[in-house]
Amino acid sequence: MEATAVVRFARMSPQKARLVADLIRGKKVADAINTLKFLNKATAKIVLKVVASAKANAENANVGDSDAMTIDKIFVDQGPVMKRRLARSRGRVDMIRKPFSHVTVVLKEAPKAEKKKAVPKKAATDKAEPAVTAEAAEPTEKKAKAPAKAKAPAKAKATKKEKGK
Repeated sequence: MEATAVVRFARMSPQKARLVADLIRGKKVADAINTLKFLNKATAKIVLKVVASAKANAENANVGDSDAMTIDKIFVDQGPVMKRRLARSRGRVDMIRKPFSHVTVVLKEAPKAEKKKAVPKKAATDKAEPAVTAEAAEPTEKKAKAPAKAKAPAKAKATKKEKGK
């Protein structure tokens, strides 16, 4: 089930509000509210109210555990723009743009984690390591002899280089 909350004509720039919305998209409601409380952005306060409203709507509609829900969708659309004029020098005028935003939050129940099927345990005899025998110790002695042979050709190459100089 889903729960929705919308705020229209919020006095904030949609570009700045989208930065805040991107931070909480996909998070659990409790984590999102905690993030928004400590975020140092003015738009975070308005987005926090919308998320809290969506949470209250979920509780009121008995959708499920509202704290366990996740933010499925959150998007910020552009609203109208108020234009004001500011007088400048030499008879000129600058436009001051005051944008509005529409914020929509959709909460969805968190997908329940499926339990993995139990894998049958192997017999205790499969886990036991084989005992070390005298035959198993022999290959380590052969490996020790191999590096001694590898050093001899290296000396031969060095002598050829010396002859060339």
